[in-house]
Amino acid sequence: MAMLERVSITPMALDTDKGSQEVSWVPVSRSKPVPKVPHIFFDDGEPWLAANAYALHKLDSVVGNDIKTVASNMSHLKAYACWLEDHGVDWRHFPKRKKDRCLFQYRGFLIEQRKAGLVSSSTATSRMGAIIQFYRWAQVYGWVDRKSMWEDQSKTIQFYTSVGFSRTMSVTSSELAIPNRRRVGAALEDGLTPLTDENRAALLTFLFERGKVELYLMTMIGFFTGARSETIRTLRLSSIDNALDDPTIPSMKRIAVGPGTGVETKYDVSGALLFPAELVRQLERYAYSARRLGRQARASEEDRTLLFLSERGNAYSETSFTKLISYLREKLAEAGLDQFRDFKFHQTRATFGTQLMRLAMSALPSQVDAIVFVRDAMLHKDEATTWKYVKFIEKEPVKEALSDEFFNLYVGKVGNVETLIDKVTFNDDA
Repeated sequence: MAMLERVSITPMALDTDKGSQEVSWVPVSRSKPVPKVPHIFFDDGEPWLAANAYALHKLDSVVGNDIKTVASNMSHLKAYACWLEDHGVDWRHFPKRKKDRCLFQYRGFLIEQRKAGLVSSSTATSRMGAIIQFYRWAQVYGWVDRKSMWEDQSKTIQFYTSVGFSRTMSVTSSELAIPNRRRVGAALEDGLTPLTDENRAALLTFLFERGKVELYLMTMIGFFTGARSETIRTLRLSSIDNALDDPTIPSMKRIAVGPGTGVETKYDVSGALLFPAELVRQLERYAYSARRLGRQARASEEDRTLLFLSERGNAYSETSFTKLISYLREKLAEAGLDQFRDFKFHQTRATFGTQLMRLAMSALPSQVDAIVFVRDAMLHKDEATTWKYVKFIEKEPVKEALSDEFFNLYVGKVGNVETLIDKVTFNDDA
């Protein structure tokens, strides 16, 4: 089976000063080492040279690409490499008949996997798209010499501008592309929908009663600030200690995130997240509780300032957090809460965005003001993403009223908030 390994790359150049009798390579002085670049190796140990060169090209020459984006693309190519090995097919196998070509065979395989429920619709779409993108690059840079591997077609798509106007544009699509069979109805970021008030309460109650304190607080932050998982996992003690009162909303505080704060954000966006003051108070209690200090004592020097640590004192990585959410889904299903079988943590963000947009649209003088407010609160890269929340609220048959818990936190009332967050104890590792 093909493997995906991380390799640190130091750019080298041939040293011609030593004469033609001796071959010597030296580091390129103007180039910095590139750490942990994903590389694919086949089962016999041979590297997939074209795919590995593609990873370096993506990092070096595509503006905005970071190691996470490249790693995601390479994980799709690694799955394709495993299929090639299992079927004994070369990645440049393009006979005359389309159905015999490797890409067409793999497309059929992915569709069967999707039908069987072994991969999600979005994964099948993304995987095929990543592979097509790789082959387009390989053709341009001479790794494959066949001119016509598939047929392209022009399609017209509709999109919304940052202020909500509908526009259309023509794009080139491959006949190999796998459409994402999305659910009926509107969806928000990453194709997800918010949880209902009842399901949100059920999830928080489950975590509270099972004593899953860290995950409970992380989920609370997701529901009431809209922070992404990578931001929540990298919150620091200083983040809480340095929280500032919001000058316009007395019941809210602002916590700085992004470059320079030690807290990660998508696309390295700098900004400040809105935190209900009541939630910050609860996080302060947890930060210096016996439960967390015990975890901190087991942590490495660089991780001790993290707000959330595992029972063994480790930072929550993307991998470990994904496993934690997968484990949570299993436990929710065992408890008879089948509505959470497909739960994604990012739904906490979608839930927050929907509630905040409703609040903004009811309190601010215009829809444009509401979009700008929500955009800044959620650190969206552009307003087109924020606009989806407006369209969702307009199209979905959901109740217009804000949930009591959300409203109470944002206007500084107590009400049911005590039930949600004030009864948590931090004395032991439950």
